[in-house]
Amino acid sequence: MQTVPSHTSIERAVGHPSVRSGYMSLLAHLLAGIALAVLSGRQETIRQPPPLLLAFGEDRRADVAVPLDAAIEPAAADPALEPAERDDDVALDAALPSPVEVAIDPQDAATDVAEATKPVVAAAAPIFDPSGPAVAADAARSVERQPTEAAASASSAGPPFAARRGDARAAAIRARGGSAASEKAVELGLAWLARHQAVDGSWQFDLSGCQCDGGCRNPGTLHSSTASTGIALLPFLGAGATHVDGPYQQTVSRAIYYLLSRMQPTPRGGDFCEGTMYGHGVTTLALAEAYGMTGDEMLVPYLRDAIRFIQTAQDPHGGGWRYLPGQAGDTTVTAWQLAALKSASIAGLETPSPTIDGVRRFLDRVQANNGAAYGYRSPQAKPCTSAIGLLCRMYTGWSPEHEALARGASALAKSGPRPDAIYQNFYLAQVLVQMKHPVWPRWNIRNRDQLVARQAQVGHEAGSWFFADPETAPGGRLAHTALAILTLEVYYRLLPIYKPEAIADTF
Repeated sequence: MQTVPSHTSIERAVGHPSVRSGYMSLLAHLLAGIALAVLSGRQETIRQPPPLLLAFGEDRRADVAVPLDAAIEPAAADPALEPAERDDDVALDAALPSPVEVAIDPQDAATDVAEATKPVVAAAAPIFDPSGPAVAADAARSVERQPTEAAASASSAGPPFAARRGDARAAAIRARGGSAASEKAVELGLAWLARHQAVDGSWQFDLSGCQCDGGCRNPGTLHSSTASTGIALLPFLGAGATHVDGPYQQTVSRAIYYLLSRMQPTPRGGDFCEGTMYGHGVTTLALAEAYGMTGDEMLVPYLRDAIRFIQTAQDPHGGGWRYLPGQAGDTTVTAWQLAALKSASIAGLETPSPTIDGVRRFLDRVQANNGAAYGYRSPQAKPCTSAIGLLCRMYTGWSPEHEALARGASALAKSGPRPDAIYQNFYLAQVLVQMKHPVWPRWNIRNRDQLVARQAQVGHEAGSWFFADPETAPGGRLAHTALAILTLEVYYRLLPIYKPEAIADTF
């Protein structure tokens, strides 16, 4: 028998038709796979969200301190909103994009802020003497134009919270006196807050738990994580970001879920205090805004329990709130509870009228000058608590025509915004813009531009603020940054608790 060489057997096997067809199939699949890989590689280019570019035009203002007393008419009845001061080239007709969450290099942030603040007054030069009326500066500034009251009203139209985004936000900025620089400062401030959020979703007044690692000065000393997380969350909501959508969706989501995890069930409701009713009020306010903006039913049970806790924690005799449930109230803690209840009410959650009647009773107890001024826990005429008390009066039914309200607002606005009084200016801005007070356009420009000028521009602190304000010193840089952003958002963050509808007679 003849032995067939092995290589001949291999040749025959390879030459078999079925094997050849297998090779051809394998080759075809390989070629198709390579082609698909090339095509998909071309299509999978990741597009990063672009930096926020606002079509405002260049802001070329040269700040001049103008006396405000001449514009004040005490007890003026329903003053009309004067034209706001703005440049002719400020273009806000295009819809504003939502804020974009981007990682900002501290050096780039410093350059951006320096560019944004070129037109405004230097922080070292106070615009107003806190002890008296402003003194005219060395140069006259042309009076700019502002949209009419009708335009301002149009920007408020629509469902609650609508002014925080898109065309409505652009219209509100245009109508109420915002600027390109103020919006840039808001974006840089939000970026700073986002960088200082802890992994668990919280913010801490002492700046612990984040990547700061001592890079920022002036940490706070308070230890309520609900208060710190709530106050840091509010500016994101004010800019239209929620846990449902928006460029800061993950930042907001982590914060909300952290807050929900901190609720302690009690027989009197859900407790967010962590040692102080400040924490409970701020947290409830933030959750109410998140619910009002999204309609997320998941938040409703938490909100109802939080509202019940506010009601049961109210001082049954004096009608206010303080650090612990049932304590005789003070003006500042009471204001946060009232703001939370007002926001929840506009979002559709009812508040029993006896609770609001108690707030009115408390305000009566701490008022001075027949309701034009307010103290902390007793009748006094302190500037900061007076601004807070007047806003609370608006929430509980006083109209802009109310004589004491007009008289008190005029007195507070007369000397202009004090550069370091961030807490007072935060509240007074809301009072003046909602009253359409005749001094608002000029008061706003001073306050707006000094805030922009004083935003940190370099290093790890870029985008943040810190003020020598004894009213808010325990909150440190975190609280000051949040309050500064909220103040610069006043043009469109009027909803739900800062909108004219929110100060109607019915709660």
